[in-house]
Amino acid sequence: MPERRHARYRDPTTRPAVGSPVRPPAGTSARSSAAATPGPPPGPPPRETVLTGHTAPVTCVAVSADGRRILSGSADRTLRLWDLATGAELRRWVAHDDGVQCAALSPDGRSAVSGGVWGAARLWDTATGTELRRFPGQEQGCLSAVFSPEGRLVATGCGDHTVRCWDPATGQELRRFPGHTADVAAVAFSPDRRLLLSGAAQTEFGADQVRLWELESGKELRRFGEGLFVVTAVGFAARGALAVATTMDNRLHVWDVATGAETGRFEVGSGNLLCLAVAPDGRWLLIGSGTDYYDAELLADLGIDNRARLVDPADGREAARFEGHTGNVNAVAFTPDGRRAVSASADGTIRLWDLEA
Repeated sequence: MPERRHARYRDPTTRPAVGSPVRPPAGTSARSSAAATPGPPPGPPPRETVLTGHTAPVTCVAVSADGRRILSGSADRTLRLWDLATGAELRRWVAHDDGVQCAALSPDGRSAVSGGVWGAARLWDTATGTELRRFPGQEQGCLSAVFSPEGRLVATGCGDHTVRCWDPATGQELRRFPGHTADVAAVAFSPDRRLLLSGAAQTEFGADQVRLWELESGKELRRFGEGLFVVTAVGFAARGALAVATTMDNRLHVWDVATGAETGRFEVGSGNLLCLAVAPDGRWLLIGSGTDYYDAELLADLGIDNRARLVDPADGREAARFEGHTGNVNAVAFTPDGRRAVSASADGTIRLWDLEA
């Protein structure tokens, strides 16, 4: 299996994190970070809940639209459904023999889509863990999968360098978006469902970039960031007005969707940026970092971290920091009300952070 597709499977410590998170410096209050006001005042560290059970790195996480459930996927091959209020594991099932690479919940929470390192993405009944169908023609694996805002489409980023759109009700491929020259590691729908954003995870500097597509026609509208170094995540912020991407050289990139102009390029933390989530109001980004391809002990000595951060895409300002994971932060999410953050790690744990602690 190519090493490039197993970045999220790495666990530098092999031990789950336990106990309380490290107290962040003054000025990184999670309570104030949830508000759209500049300069959050000092405050206590965010309260956390730790979910344990996965026996290998957790690679992906999603929160249901009603805020009641969490879906997680892992290199242990399983998908697991959790009760967000209690932290109890509700259901688990083996999803991919080679480990789960990505997963997403439908808006109604009744189904989930997942991808593995090799083979087709799969659709599941979350009430039973039963496989409903497969999305064929993805023998090189599915690295990213998302539902459209209303749940009528699924988009996948594939190891064959394509982006594809599917009808989840039938499994029919509706449209293909070719053009990337590397594995498509990230895809995202715009809030109005008109646009699709994709990013490729090329490991050679300058080989690919983020692309913007018109969903109905399949036309490529724009390319952002020529020469980006290994795109790991993409999204739409500011209610669709901004396109954002994280890259392995610890940078957050921000562009104006309408003009294509770069509005910001910010260094975030001291580790490789591996994932991002956009807050429900589009105001904040949650970004996860880790060590990934490099020597974990060496980078720990240099201060490289496994943290999640709340960041303002307008100016790159860090408003809150979430500490406690001992492995890469591979996936992050917000609850629909924006009051809690979720992070999933190579240390095998999922952590819920109270933004209003």
